[in-house]
Amino acid sequence: MKMNRKYRLAIVEDRQHVLDLLTSFFSVSKFFDLQLTANSYESLTERWKSQQLDIVLSDIGLPGKSGIETSWYVKRRAPEVQVVMFTVFENKDAVFQALCAGASGYLLKGTPLPQIEERLLEVMNGGSVMSPQVARLVFEHFNPALGSSKYEKTEQLTPREIEIVSMLQAGASYKEVASKLFVSVDTVKYHIRNIYQKLQVSSRAELILKYK
Repeated sequence: MKMNRKYRLAIVEDRQHVLDLLTSFFSVSKFFDLQLTANSYESLTERWKSQQLDIVLSDIGLPGKSGIETSWYVKRRAPEVQVVMFTVFENKDAVFQALCAGASGYLLKGTPLPQIEERLLEVMNGGSVMSPQVARLVFEHFNPALGSSKYEKTEQLTPREIEIVSMLQAGASYKEVASKLFVSVDTVKYHIRNIYQKLQVSSRAELILKYK
């Protein structure tokens, strides 16, 4: 992989031993330059001064404001910065909230350090990542035919499409969705057409009723 520079990383984690492990690993990474660490949302906002960041790895279960609120803060301050959630929770609602907040991935804390690095690189190369257990939660929610003979014909929603579905279910308008995702309304409509086709629905009301 050829890069002109290392990707600039911030880590937000309240468990000191976990933070120490991550700090030790990424301090010598060939691909990432660890710019700052914090143990809470409040600590991040205090320590993030003029540093330029490319990606933030954040725990969800932080003291004070959560990692989801941290993601909202990061994306509002610097929309180009990627956010990956790092947590022990295999919680479907938390996954959707994180995606709505602009997160590009959701990794469990049991993920080996070299794999975490690989997943962060995937995100920096335009991908979206999830631990297999988390991906299964999302897949089963939006694909009720899982396990049946129809499984092979069922298309999986992309993380971006899941974000949009979650916001629609929460009552957001197309304009609000576009604003939160920093895209045009036409782009949102394009995604929604794909969602309707994949989930075999023809209206927002049907989508909400069928996949509540």
